Amino acid sequence: MRPSNLIALLARGGKGTLGDFIVNQFFAYLAIEAPDVVKNTKFLREITDLRFPSEWAPDARKVQRRIIMHVGPTNSGKTHNALQRLRAAKSGIYCSPLRLLAYEVYSRLISDGIPCALVTGEDRRIPDFGKLGIEPSGYTVTGQPISRMVSCTVEMAPNAPYHVAVIDEIQMIADQSRGWAWTNALLSLRADEIHLCGEPSAVPLVKRICASLDEEVEVHEYSRLGALEVSPDSLGGKWSNVQKGDCVVAFSRREIFNIKAKIEKAAGLRCAVIYGGLPPETRAEQARLFNDPDSGYDVLVASDAVGMGINLKINRVVFTTLSKWDGDMVRPISVSQTRQIGGRAGRHNSGVDRGRVTTLEAVDVDRLDEIMGLQPHQLRVAGLKPPTEVIEVFSRQFPKVSFSQLWSMFCDIASVSDNYFLCNFRDQEAIASTIGHLGLSIRDMYQFIYAPINCRDIIVRNCLVHCATAVARKIECKAASVICLPKAKPKTRQDLIAFEQWHRAITLYLWLSFHFPETFTEYDGALVFKGQCEEIIQAGLLLPDSPSVPKRSSALFAGKGVAKPEDVLEEQGVPKARKKFSVGLKTQLEALGKPRKVAKTN
Repeated sequence: MRPSNLIALLARGGKGTLGDFIVNQFFAYLAIEAPDVVKNTKFLREITDLRFPSEWAPDARKVQRRIIMHVGPTNSGKTHNALQRLRAAKSGIYCSPLRLLAYEVYSRLISDGIPCALVTGEDRRIPDFGKLGIEPSGYTVTGQPISRMVSCTVEMAPNAPYHVAVIDEIQMIADQSRGWAWTNALLSLRADEIHLCGEPSAVPLVKRICASLDEEVEVHEYSRLGALEVSPDSLGGKWSNVQKGDCVVAFSRREIFNIKAKIEKAAGLRCAVIYGGLPPETRAEQARLFNDPDSGYDVLVASDAVGMGINLKINRVVFTTLSKWDGDMVRPISVSQTRQIGGRAGRHNSGVDRGRVTTLEAVDVDRLDEIMGLQPHQLRVAGLKPPTEVIEVFSRQFPKVSFSQLWSMFCDIASVSDNYFLCNFRDQEAIASTIGHLGLSIRDMYQFIYAPINCRDIIVRNCLVHCATAVARKIECKAASVICLPKAKPKTRQDLIAFEQWHRAITLYLWLSFHFPETFTEYDGALVFKGQCEEIIQAGLLLPDSPSVPKRSSALFAGKGVAKPEDVLEEQGVPKARKKFSVGLKTQLEALGKPRKVAKTN
């Protein structure tokens, strides 16, 4: 391949796509130069062949499915129309990108007298059929009533037949970390009708995937309900120009609280706050305060967490910046994200005739106007994650290799087709590195690495080690042995961070209680801790800003029963992006075939 083609490949698919191409070319080279290595790696290549993910869902292939896409901008009614079809169905499922949105649809259906179950990673709710006066559609082998409707997070979609399925935010199928969940839902749901809601950018990719399944796609296009305009008048850098009904957008927790304090001082308007680190319940409460005209909260200061999942009565969105830190570097926010956040202004039935979008500084207005007029690039590939069974077979070939190293080796050698990519499993690698020494089985480890946590949170990471140890030793893990909230209420923003981490640790316990019910037996007790923590966090949002913020709060490591920091990796030891070709795979290939030439070429 010519160098110019490699550059084009890098531009089109990024470092991951280029790396996969180089690895595949490397193995083609080995077939000629080192056939002894190829002989030993041929079986590994067969194991890691992920080119035909449709074959992972044979039951879905037996259903003649009708695929309907509802595409359009934010506030166009696309999801509403799909949900209307769901309401009328004999049975159905709604797959949400967020727990908060899954709960909202669940609550709406219940309030309309439609029995609906809620299924998320850490919550299961069965409707009260007696109260609704409706018979369940059946019973499980354990005697639990079965609901004809389910509202769930997309990762938790049950494997059951339905008449209608709704998958929301289908453009997330290309997300680097979570895209696999949308791909799995699209390929695996057994429904007569599957309604996909999202951006038009997803249409060509979905059509190609469905064509490979011999399924046709109907596309319904929607226009925005209500006008949206980019205001030429910025705030001029002055917080005093913030108005009632504004949503001021920033991309870091520290900035959100700094801006909140400045607005309240300069404009005299009380601010609610929403950011990703807050529990979903707290975000919902902050949204309620902002939406309520009598609450005394006039302005919302928020991160990109407002882009989806929360109904907000926003008159004007104000971007403080058009770039954000992505974990590696500061980058411009994408066209899709900018339009989705900006589109939250002037939502239908919000009480304003048109929404407005602007910036803090005048220098950014023209750029914002340009971005809002663009369409997101068409999606090229959908995310994948390998099935558990595939990982188990692969692991048997290297019984003495740690799971974290095994995972990196698998990603190095795996092959996918043109419509797919292997998701970025950086968080999973961090989890595997943290608990890989505890002696978990491959199947149990594979459950743990998809826990909804971030290993950068020291409290959460310590609780992870404690919980994984209990599973490895096959002993009961009570909620109080993992969760011990600090007795002192938060006095600083940093103390509040500690309680936010404790809430995520509690969520981890709840999530594990569904995956390992024989080990994590105190679901109800964990719920009590969860409620207490949410009350503390809600009150902590009212704290005045601290003039100085210590690096680590005294509350951070409070609580007995939790693994000490020295029992886990160093706090800054989160793995960096995986490098091709991994040293682990090279070493194992050498062990298989003693390929001297490989050693020279690397």
